[in-house]
Amino acid sequence: MGYCFIYYYGDSMKKGDIVARISHNLDIVFVIHEIVDNTAILQGVYVRLVADADISDLKLIDDSSLSRYEDDDLNYQKSIIESYKNHIGHITGKILHLDSDPNYLNKCLNLYKSLNIYAYGMVVKESDLASGIISYVKKVRPNIVILTGHDSYNKKGLKDLNNYKNTVHFLNAVVKIREYYSLDDICIYAGACGSNFEALIAGGANFASSIDRNNIEAYDPAIVGILAAITPMNQIIEIKNLYNFSKMKKGSIGGIETYGKMRLLMK
Repeated sequence: MGYCFIYYYGDSMKKGDIVARISHNLDIVFVIHEIVDNTAILQGVYVRLVADADISDLKLIDDSSLSRYEDDDLNYQKSIIESYKNHIGHITGKILHLDSDPNYLNKCLNLYKSLNIYAYGMVVKESDLASGIISYVKKVRPNIVILTGHDSYNKKGLKDLNNYKNTVHFLNAVVKIREYYSLDDICIYAGACGSNFEALIAGGANFASSIDRNNIEAYDPAIVGILAAITPMNQIIEIKNLYNFSKMKKGSIGGIETYGKMRLLMK
């Protein structure tokens, strides 16, 4: 669905304002996370992207336009729930979801709750993931771990991890988990917009973003977790099913052959 947004220039922009970038044809809606001199640090409202832009490149979005976007997001969440709720068996996988963005985390936790999938969520900065991950895993004892938040690629070279904002933090957390738990013990999804997919998979993630360095939606990591949770333990998780619901292009998220975590309850 397309929108005719109303944009306006404010006398001054501040932290918390909802904006879009003129130079990118107003394609993504952001919230201003911080302003340093004349540069705004931006976080995607619906896309897991961190970016920066000069204040002069930003336009403010009015509340009525944003509310229509929120309605669309709510309908999108409902479509995911309706599609998956009839496919859930008796004992689903248990999810530990670590996210640097509390808004995204709440959206994903509400999705899990609506599907009666047990999930424990925590807001953790990307830079703190590796140091605390094992204690979180031991506390929750999940068989699915989601490591996500924000990331970005500066297009200065695909292989150099210094060209990614947070990929190295996701990678360090994955490696730490794999010191204790095998690929079959815990299914790991790691990454966000533009993360180095190859590095995360090589480090031990079962699924990761982003193969094409494109953006991913706020719900995409949660949908991967849901697919793992409701796929029977003797069946391979079909990641292609993600794109029945994701608004992103096919190829943004991929992984390795992995069995599901759902078990039937025997009576």
